[in-house]
Amino acid sequence: MAGHRGVDLAAPTGTLLFAPADGVISFAGKVAGKSVVTIRHGELTSTFEPAVTKFSVGVSVKQGQNFAHVEGGSDHCKNTCVQWGLKRKNRTYANPVGMTARRRIVLKPVE
Repeated sequence: MAGHRGVDLAAPTGTLLFAPADGVISFAGKVAGKSVVTIRHGELTSTFEPAVTKFSVGVSVKQGQNFAHVEGGSDHCKNTCVQWGLKRKNRTYANPVGMTARRRIVLKPVE
């Protein structure tokens, strides 16, 4: 879909959204009729739509903190979803899945 940057995650209306990293709410409002919430994480910016928040622009959020919920309705998913986009400071897009936690598993002997 033209202009579609990011990943679509299955999410029923009302699903809570949690900050992928520490940041500051930099936008909360409508874009082209859709509710959008944007968090600036230093050099990166995450955008979620359709999403609504009770927080005002300028409020800090911590990684893992609930900052919004899925509003519902989609113009591109068969069912309800949330689109998560990630943009670098130089205005190029990145794959937001890279922000999800990756942990190395280490097996230790039983003593």
